[in-house]
Amino acid sequence: MKCVIIIGMKFKATDTINLRSDPAGPRIGKIAVGTIVEGDSATPWKAVTLPDGTTGYCSALYLQALPETSVWHAPVPQAYFHLSQGYLHEDWSLYPKFGHHTGVDYGGHGQTGIPLFACADGEIVYRDVASSAWGKSLGNHATLYVPASDVSLLYCHIASEPHAIGPIKARDQIGVMGNTGKSAGGAVHLHLEGYHGRFVIAWRSFTSLDDIKKKTFDADAFIRTLL
Repeated sequence: MKCVIIIGMKFKATDTINLRSDPAGPRIGKIAVGTIVEGDSATPWKAVTLPDGTTGYCSALYLQALPETSVWHAPVPQAYFHLSQGYLHEDWSLYPKFGHHTGVDYGGHGQTGIPLFACADGEIVYRDVASSAWGKSLGNHATLYVPASDVSLLYCHIASEPHAIGPIKARDQIGVMGNTGKSAGGAVHLHLEGYHGRFVIAWRSFTSLDDIKKKTFDADAFIRTLL
């Protein structure tokens, strides 16, 4: 049985799931808990497509159907929607504690005044300023929670105070790209982190690389599957 790329229904993995070449075939990988996949309506086995484009079959038992969400939007203007640093990039000089980048970066390429947008309808559930304890590292920062996908996106190094706590719509401006906090080389950029569930700042007290992988996901890859 040949697996084809599925476009349509979205599901969230509620546990770690084996990915197989076909329902009766060998295991070809795993789907991590919290991963959003696209799939069909079949049971007990679904043909699914992972965020990185990998296709296969998995048990429908551990997939939760997600409601249709609003139209998604890139977090930065299209001209700047290019990674300058990827998720889990290894660099022990920049990240001496666990050696890996916890989010994704979009560079400003020497420009200022670049707006930052809410990626989907949701709620700003947390915000803080550069003078705070967390702000010394993250700068001015804010977290967008998207209920339809049950994920949170943490925007860091914002130039000035970010959007207020409360509801926000896709494409609404959250702030302006900046270099507040601990910004490598002082470069203007957006550092964006993806989290499973409704974010609380205590989650960012990571204990290991495995803890980072458990709590976070590749925000860029995730967003691009929804645009």
